[in-house]
Amino acid sequence: MTNKRRTINVNVPRECHLWTKPGITAGDILTALAQVRLYEDDSHLIRPLLKCRLCGQLYFHAFYEIVDWEQGNDAQYSSWIPIDDPQSAGDLNMLAPLELLRFGGLRIDFPTTADQPTPPYWRMSQPKD
Repeated sequence: MTNKRRTINVNVPRECHLWTKPGITAGDILTALAQVRLYEDDSHLIRPLLKCRLCGQLYFHAFYEIVDWEQGNDAQYSSWIPIDDPQSAGDLNMLAPLELLRFGGLRIDFPTTADQPTPPYWRMSQPKD
């Protein structure tokens, strides 16, 4: 029996206002996206499939928190990975948090050394035009 690995279809969401909006905020992201499916909902790991309310672009969202048991300053990382189809979200959900870093998307980082989270930024495997 052959074990074929499926292709995860990540895209550059050129038609989505989240891609084109200058100075995007966390609030912009939260109000723009509606939940389609919830894969994981834990206090330290949240993974839903989301859809842009304006254009229909799909995003796999991953929130990951690393607990700092000594200082209580937990690191938090959020990624919104633009995808072509719900199957890609299911495949992304099977990956570990560090494996998701190889996929581009919209990010907000709040490392333990920071006083506040980064503003949202795009990190893509290809340059943003």
